Amino acid sequence: MFIRRLSLIALALVAGCQGKSAAGSAVPEASPAIELHDAKGQVIARVVPGHPCRATVDDVELLVGTQPLVAQIGEVRWSGEEAANGTTIKRNDDIVARIYPTDLQSETGLYMPSGVAMFRATIVGESVNVVSGAGAVVATVKRLPKNAGLSIGDRTVTGTDDLLLAALLAAPEAGPEVRGLAACHRLFPPSKAL
Repeated sequence: MFIRRLSLIALALVAGCQGKSAAGSAVPEASPAIELHDAKGQVIARVVPGHPCRATVDDVELLVGTQPLVAQIGEVRWSGEEAANGTTIKRNDDIVARIYPTDLQSETGLYMPSGVAMFRATIVGESVNVVSGAGAVVATVKRLPKNAGLSIGDRTVTGTDDLLLAALLAAPEAGPEVRGLAACHRLFPPSKAL
């Protein structure tokens, strides 16, 4: 009888805890993952919004914090400093890239420390043109029918309808850490410091 009563109490506790926080409100659902798929449908990049933002790009995993933008991979510290001319991404103390412009509403781009563009992405109507540093359109990000995601050439992005975020996640010529940081940066609320 005693064991049966303990079992009922345990079941009641488990049932009462599922879906509720200690305050009795619903537990927030996890943010959906944003995924970049290759032509075969394999996930090659994945970002999960939140604090920290979780990004896996080309098998490199990052937990990214914000304000300031920061991630640690082994002995390497990645960081981002916001300024009027964009967000500078550093590997330890070395500048690796800059995300510009800072508002990221109608265009975005990744630039090398020298100021030369790695790529730029600009909204044109209902799509985004991805332009190489040399000025050639190398890809177009478009919405797929029936909310099936976004297409970038033979790749697709699911979990978001943000064309510029898709362009950053699939950025040509940018390393996986920079792509992960840039994608998480876009998902964080804008800084009040600027």
